[in-house]
Amino acid sequence: MRSEDQDNPWAVPPDLTLDSEELNEVDNLVNNEALGFEAPVNILLAGNSGDGKSTLANAMLGVDLAATGIGFPVTKGIQCYEYRDKPLTLFDTEGFEVLDSERTVGAVKELIESRRRQKDSKQHIHIVWLCIAATSRRLQQVHIDLVRLCSELQIPIIVVITKSYLKDDASEAFLKVIGESLAEADSIIPVLAKEMHLGKLRVAPFGLVQLLNATLNLIPVACQAALKFSQVADFDRKLEAATKVVDVTAVAAFGLSFPAAFVPGGHAGLLIPLEVNMIHQINKALGINLDKQKQIAIAQGTIGIVMATVGGKLLFTETIKFIPLVGQLTSILVGGAIAGTVVKIFGTAYIVAVREMARSGVTPTTGAIVDAITSALSVHQNQIVSSATNFMGEAIKNRK
Repeated sequence: MRSEDQDNPWAVPPDLTLDSEELNEVDNLVNNEALGFEAPVNILLAGNSGDGKSTLANAMLGVDLAATGIGFPVTKGIQCYEYRDKPLTLFDTEGFEVLDSERTVGAVKELIESRRRQKDSKQHIHIVWLCIAATSRRLQQVHIDLVRLCSELQIPIIVVITKSYLKDDASEAFLKVIGESLAEADSIIPVLAKEMHLGKLRVAPFGLVQLLNATLNLIPVACQAALKFSQVADFDRKLEAATKVVDVTAVAAFGLSFPAAFVPGGHAGLLIPLEVNMIHQINKALGINLDKQKQIAIAQGTIGIVMATVGGKLLFTETIKFIPLVGQLTSILVGGAIAGTVVKIFGTAYIVAVREMARSGVTPTTGAIVDAITSALSVHQNQIVSSATNFMGEAIKNRK
């Protein structure tokens, strides 16, 4: 890299860019450490037709099992669903009423054992969700056999009592029967995945977060980030993933090759490719769909706002105090510390700007995001800047 004209601190000469290999390394690092894309979660959904498997999958994971063209058979009676935008594979059994108990459980056993024989644990079945509708009042031998099979094979299984909107004596009695008959299950959780209206009475969904937490406690650690990313039931966990994206990117920026001239606040335009990648990853974590050109427009439209709001010299002063023996350090290390702080500030402001839009399922416009980032930096400036400089201070200390 070489220094650029100081007359325009936001202009970046064509020959002054971050190395594409460095950017790819950061992107892969974010995927691996923040989002868990390298360790997908594989879930087997079992139960009768009409017992709420599709509704549960949609409410919990934001996927549509009824969509055509996305599923393919993996063995007799079991469909596999893979998703390009989620580190998730679902296996869906045909309704138990289609096959007898022996054939159904045999198909599940065949699937579990065939995938377990593969050395790569990413191919294994990580957990089974057995759906039984509370309204059916029907416990079948196949339910008992499936729970027993999972216990024998040491595969976690959660019995999900779907459509649990009634709280009468018959429902409580059925729940007790399930608890006694399926005692080998790892957990039994009543769930209402979709809002119900009983006359004028509205019954709100419940049990999804409990199911999520129970699943996270049972699946391998390597798969937990993938489930947190894929699920849509608990938005706070998606915010955790988005924040991890920012943190990993900021620390990675610290190690990139930034010039000494970046120190007083110039060269900020160099961060745009890095921030575009970060926006893309945050959007994936929060379920926001924006094309790349809009992501570029957001980064270009806000980098000047970030630097103008917090002030390049202030940023330098606040960050540099965390670097011991600064006179003996290379300018690249100092520049990287400043860059990492800017990335942390931008990423934090971006999440603050879009989180309520994402929570409500609204896809925000570019202009709305830029305005929201400006507002966030104005209202929460001290908190965001302080958090970013403290974060980078810790990163610097840990690097020593």
